Amino acid sequence: MSVPRRSRGTRPDGRLADIGQNYERGHLDYVKQLDSAGRAWLRTKPFSAPPNEELALCLRSFAHIIELLQLQLGAEVLDVGCGPGWLSEFLARCGYRVTGIDISPDMVEIASARVSALDDVGEGLKAQAEFHAMPVRELPWSNRFDAAILYDTMHHFDDELATLEAIRRTLAPDGQLFIHEGVLPPRGSAGEQSLIEEMERYGTLESPFDPDYLEEVVARAGFVEIRRFTAVDELMDLSAASRPARLRRWRRRETQPPPQYNVLLAFNPMPGADKEGHGAFSAHLEPEGAWRPEDSYLVLSLRVRNTGQTGWRAARWHPFPQGSVTVAPYLPGARGKREVELRRFVLPGPVAPGESAWVEIRIPREQAQGFGEIAVDLVREGFFWFGDVGSQPLVAPVPE
Repeated sequence: MSVPRRSRGTRPDGRLADIGQNYERGHLDYVKQLDSAGRAWLRTKPFSAPPNEELALCLRSFAHIIELLQLQLGAEVLDVGCGPGWLSEFLARCGYRVTGIDISPDMVEIASARVSALDDVGEGLKAQAEFHAMPVRELPWSNRFDAAILYDTMHHFDDELATLEAIRRTLAPDGQLFIHEGVLPPRGSAGEQSLIEEMERYGTLESPFDPDYLEEVVARAGFVEIRRFTAVDELMDLSAASRPARLRRWRRRETQPPPQYNVLLAFNPMPGADKEGHGAFSAHLEPEGAWRPEDSYLVLSLRVRNTGQTGWRAARWHPFPQGSVTVAPYLPGARGKREVELRRFVLPGPVAPGESAWVEIRIPREQAQGFGEIAVDLVREGFFWFGDVGSQPLVAPVPE
């Protein structure tokens, strides 16, 4: 059943957003309304003296983005509602090509100055970033970006469906959408009152989302493989004195209040794939020679050709992102059953239909003891083994 927009009739009673209100002027004038301390904060966010709670949140959230998206060096990233550009700066430091957009020319000026001031980001590379002042629904690009990130910005948009549709048009097939966004506070709560005061003071829209509705509207905009997350990372004291309290805290997690933030990842669909990708993924595996002993390892060089209808998303490290394609050796049992799954290997990069990639597989010899063969297949992580949807795994004898 459809969840009401932002829940509990907040728009009809005007508590979080007045119907017909034009919030554009508030966002355009926001920087000018700040005092000198507020403008200085924009130029240094998330750092301040002394370090504060927002710094910790931003750094943890950025680590989650990097870990979850696992983008290749040089990937094209759209920072939607980039504000003063702290996230764009961090992304540029990682070697991504960043495009930041914001409706406020003042914010764009601050973001551009921050990234322009960067030194080399490694190995003589300069930070690559461009910034544009424009409404998000007027994005001019198509099929360009590998990922779009909306970090604490969707609550400023008055038409979330049209906004997400505009963003999806800018993404390449299989491009990723990452959203970090506030959760709608309970009606009449201090959190709601704080948002109302913010809107009255600056004339900006500050309207967070019911989690179910946010997921629904992302799907309506055409995104697939939608997943919601919550952050539970923290340093746990392992000293003996703290262990009982630590265990009680972990046991209480299921009954704790819902998270303050919506964290969501989704994908722009790939042409040729059905919802689960069946029929669009197949491969031909061609070894270069046989397994060869090298010290305590068995080594095989393997040419992997994409014979399917859609590209393969490459992982970069474990844990492998859902939907990425990895090379998966295993020890076969009776009737080809996967008796023992071995360490998986990543592709060197994305592989388009008709293209090939070389992968070197290294397996400790002791792991193959007692088996006469080693098989190799591909896996679309979180979905299926290629051998289960029509591809033929490679099976090669183990040298004596």
